Amino acid sequence: MNMKMNLLRCPACGATAPADIQPNAQFRCPACGSVLVLTDTQSVDQLLCARCQTINDAANRFCVSCGSALQVNCPFCYTPNETNAVYCIRCGAHIQKALQRKNAWLAEKKQNDVERRAAWQQALAQERRADLERLLEQLDEPSQHTFAIYCLREYGSDAVEPLIKLLRDDDPDARFGAAHTLGLIGDTRAIPELVKALSDPEPAVRWWATDALGKLNATNVLEPIRKLLKDRHSGVREHAARVLKQLTAAHASDS
Repeated sequence: MNMKMNLLRCPACGATAPADIQPNAQFRCPACGSVLVLTDTQSVDQLLCARCQTINDAANRFCVSCGSALQVNCPFCYTPNETNAVYCIRCGAHIQKALQRKNAWLAEKKQNDVERRAAWQQALAQERRADLERLLEQLDEPSQHTFAIYCLREYGSDAVEPLIKLLRDDDPDARFGAAHTLGLIGDTRAIPELVKALSDPEPAVRWWATDALGKLNATNVLEPIRKLLKDRHSGVREHAARVLKQLTAAHASDS
């Protein structure tokens, strides 16, 4: 191979290569420290793996021999450089320092995103609790029941425990609104308290508690509902008979 060594330049930084380098032997650029190999076979369409020295096609992103990355993109201009390059062959940026700064920025951004997401979720949870409390308060007014019950049903399981507590509220409107909503949500956690509500002094509460137990398919509480067949309120007696018939049939099919 006949060539003038002083015409060879480092592909990483452009510095003139040493005059005493040997073909197919590894050497280090005196200017930037990149590890290079002058070969009599490698062309501009080939890349040398810095790890195992295998010559790869320039289109390869990873070495065909050891799987190591063959190129790294400059963080500033995105030009592909050899993985051991110190300076970008296009813009001259110090690649390793730039990558360190970029990785540090990405790590900080990730942490900020985590903290921001946590703060947002906390704010959302607080807003959700406040909205739930407002809807529960609206059950005190029958005129607001329709909208409040619809919204509380959308809350689903999150509303069950507050509604169970509301079955013991002093306001009968709140109690029968809670029983109505619990039946629509369909969470079996409400069954024990709904059974207690069958003895509520207000007919509307007894009616909706019975209705809720029917919707919950509470076949294990037939006896408390059967007692309502002698309720002093005709509407409660009639509804208890309907629900009892439904649950008895369901119980028989399960058996």
